[in-house]
Amino acid sequence: MIFLVKTALLMCILFLPSHLLAQVTISSSDMLRQIGTRQVIMQDARGSIPIDVGSAGENQVWDFREQVIGDTVLAVSEFPDPSVIPGIDRHPGSNFIQHITSPSDSGFDLFNFFQITDQFYINRGDSSRVVFGNFDTTFVSIQNDTLTTFPIAYGNNWMTTEVDTNGFYPINANISIDTTQNTVDAWGTVHLPMGDFKCLRLRQEVKIINQTIINGSVFSTNIDTYIQYNWISRDAFLVASAQSQNGETDFNFIDAQGFSRLDSLRNIATGFTDTPQAPSSFSLSQNYPNPFNPETEIRYLLTRTGMVRLAVFSITGQRVRVLVHSRQPAGQYSVRWDGRDERNNALSSGIYFYRLQIDGRDLQTKKMTLLR
Repeated sequence: MIFLVKTALLMCILFLPSHLLAQVTISSSDMLRQIGTRQVIMQDARGSIPIDVGSAGENQVWDFREQVIGDTVLAVSEFPDPSVIPGIDRHPGSNFIQHITSPSDSGFDLFNFFQITDQFYINRGDSSRVVFGNFDTTFVSIQNDTLTTFPIAYGNNWMTTEVDTNGFYPINANISIDTTQNTVDAWGTVHLPMGDFKCLRLRQEVKIINQTIINGSVFSTNIDTYIQYNWISRDAFLVASAQSQNGETDFNFIDAQGFSRLDSLRNIATGFTDTPQAPSSFSLSQNYPNPFNPETEIRYLLTRTGMVRLAVFSITGQRVRVLVHSRQPAGQYSVRWDGRDERNNALSSGIYFYRLQIDGRDLQTKKMTLLR
């Protein structure tokens, strides 16, 4: 087992006037609501990716539904109950754990440990197990880095600097100095194949200096700079992300070295797509009959007027049919689905999900089974 130590040198948070804060904000309780969810991220592994990162400002729209994922890599991100995670005692105060695995790489297993308080989002370190041939070991990183304060809102900006030292300084060591300027430069709606999310856009201007130290002297220095955009939501840990090529200085870059987007969002305990529980102002009933063939009925109740969207998704998160997309007054509603997609093609037997949204916000999702 190898231990790495990270030290935070600087954390300076600056807030713009309160009148610039917009409708989309993310609180500590929003982050903690991720516990119990399983999120699958689809990543593009190509080194050069055409991308439209959109604009900064208020009430923006970013449409990634047609974004081509050329060389697909899947990453699974789970947020389990912290009390059941081994090794949590190495990271005191951790109450929010991210477990990352990859279906295509069984030899990689990563736990990120965070502490979330009413005011602060703190990185407590990580633990990763790497298996390569006969090499099987665990790397443990101990940290105490404040990533941001809550609430996260449009107009917030702050700077973080981290120094990582690996090896035996000053005899033989690698030192990484990571300085990032963070700016929440926009808010709006992100369109994905699986649905729409109200998001903040976090722009990160990253500079990483890597030095190799041999016998107390700097043997080599390498500097990387890039721009990264993260779209974050109250309903998901990370909705989408785009990273520029190294050396890029244009905030509106069109060539990315990395892109990822949320592919599915599920509840760990039940195994089906889920979102934060709906308030009492609406409800979505279980479809009937279920299982069904050739059609089923979906009922829902609205106690306020809103823009309603009821859509059906495959088990992989692909949207197959939009059943309702209109503004509706309060009342009871019933919709029938015949097991066909948007092109009227009959879908195969299997598990499908139907999601009710009001005013662009994911409200509730349920599972149904089609039998042919």
